[in-house]
Formats: sequence, structure tokens, C-alpha cells
Amino acid sequence: MRSRHFSLLVRKQRGLTLVELLVALSMGLLVVLVATSSLLIGQQGFRSVDATTELRDRERFAVELITRLILQAGFQDYGASSISLRSAAQFLGGDPEPDIYGWNNAIYKLPDDLLLSTGTKITDGNRPGACSVNDTSCKNGSDILVVRFQGVNSATNPANADNTMINCMGQGEAGLTGGDLNDRALSMFHVTRGSNGEPALSCSYYNFTTGNWASSAPMVEGVESFQLLFGTDGVTPSTAPGAAGDSVAERWLRADQLTVAGNAAATRENWRRVRAVRVGLLIRGTAGSAQQSIATTYAPLGTLYASAADTGSSLAVAADGRLRVQTAFTVHLRNDLSLR
Repeated sequence: MRSRHFSLLVRKQRGLTLVELLVALSMGLLVVLVATSSLLIGQQGFRSVDATTELRDRERFAVELITRLILQAGFQDYGASSISLRSAAQFLGGDPEPDIYGWNNAIYKLPDDLLLSTGTKITDGNRPGACSVNDTSCKNGSDILVVRFQGVNSATNPANADNTMINCMGQGEAGLTGGDLNDRALSMFHVTRGSNGEPALSCSYYNFTTGNWASSAPMVEGVESFQLLFGTDGVTPSTAPGAAGDSVAERWLRADQLTVAGNAAATRENWRRVRAVRVGLLIRGTAGSAQQSIATTYAPLGTLYASAADTGSSLAVAADGRLRVQTAFTVHLRNDLSLR
């Protein structure tokens, strides 16, 4: 009886067959693969969310900084009687540099002095030939913007700024008393390519303490396109201005279209008729920040302003796996830029 009972127990405790074992292993592996795939997809999603948040933060900072600087263009501190106003302009026969100025499709080079309208260091259209690489980190048609304004002195210490007016580095600019209207705070925005191959919206300003231009410094990393159009009043492209208009912008022009060949005075007057600035930015994230790698074309200023005549207003990018964000905004100038 015992022998029979033992034999029954042995038969009941038999293991899995080879087929059953393979099926179980296959199902287990399938579960592991699904779980791993879900984890990887989730991680990629989290990375994309983080990259999007970072790009949006860069976008907000760039927009706020550029907007504030443009709004400062042409500011004069009427409360400081010692600071010369346009009515007392003493340079270039009463023809000072304009408060808004720029170049189209240009590479930044350290200027020699404050007279940018007659300088030759930076020129329209020199960006492609000045780039050592052929990708969007440099050779992309990015523009350059110059903003001038008078600073404000501290009420308690006239030798210092009161920090209500800042340059592109966020530093306060004091008012100057030299009697030369060209001695105004001056900031310049432009795109540079770092040693790591990444582009950035950079800043340079004139340091009146040292009497030199400060070295260009990156402000917003990843900006691979900085496009500008200028809303003008009574300006015909590449032509000396006629009678003054109604102070309302009716035509959007590139920087090079405000230049009158061989006539620096007419060029400066065209720039004084700028009433608004439209800015387009394209900012890219790190490699692999996008969930998909897709080659596409962006219009930093908006599709309405994309034109074959304006290099960089339509920018094709490769399928490089980078997340990108573009933004376009318009700043209407609140100060009178004309001579008065």
C-alpha cells in the first residue's frame, strides 16, 4: 500500500515539460520587454518635457530682455539738466548716431568706436563667408541689433546709475554729461557660435569707464536664428528719405534696405524713422531632446514674412533629433527717435 501511495505522489510531482518551460520563459521575456519599453518611452517623455520647459524658459528670458532694451531706445532723462539732449547735439554737425540700428545677415566683430553708421567692421551680408562651418549654428542669416539710450544717475550718488535703465547684460547705465549725444548707453544683440559648437544670442555693450567695447558674451544658449524687420515711416528701400510721415509704421524693411549707398546722413535719417521692431527667434535644445528626428523648415519671423530675398527668414534644419521652439514678437517704440 505504501509503495503504491508513494508512486502516486511521484507521478503528481512531475516537473514541466520542455515545451511548457519555453512558453513560460517566452512570456516572461515578453513581460520584461514591454516593461523596459514602457520605461524607456517614459524616460524619453520626461526628457522631452524637461527640454521643452528649458526652451520655454530661455524663450521667455530672451523676449523679456530684448523687449525691455528696445523700449529703452531713444530714452532721454529730461530731469537731468546736465545731460545733453538732441536739441544740443554736437557731433557730426548735429547728426548723431540713430537710437535703433542694425545689420542684415551679418557676423559680429568688435567695433572700433561708437560711430557704427560709418564703421566697416560689420557689414550686411557677410555672415556666410565669415562662417567656418556650414550648419545653422553659424551660417544661418542671423541679424544684428543695436539699441542706444541715455542712462539715469542715482539721486543719492550722481556718479552711479540708479539701475532703471540697463544694458543687455542687465547692468545699470548712468547718464553722461560730456555734451556729446553719441555718448549714450549702447547695447548690441547678435548670434555667436561657441567653442562647443552651440549657437547663442550674445550681447556686447560699450563701457564708458574703460572707453572700450566689452567682449561679446552669450546670454541665451541655443539661439540659432535671430531675425529682424523694422517698421518704418516714410522710408523707400535704399533711398534717401523725403518728407516726414505720420509717425505710423507702414512698411517692414530689412536692415540693409535702410542703407543709402554713399550717403551716411540719409542712412541715419532712415533709421530715425523706425517705429517698430519685429523680432524672430529660433531656439534649439540639445541633441536627442526631441522624441522624433524630422527635417523641417522654420520661419522665425512668421510665414507671412518668409522671403527668398531675406536670408534666414526661412531656415531649413536637418533631422538632428533636437527639440526646437520658435517665437516672433513686435515691439512698438515709445520714444521719439527723430532729432528734436
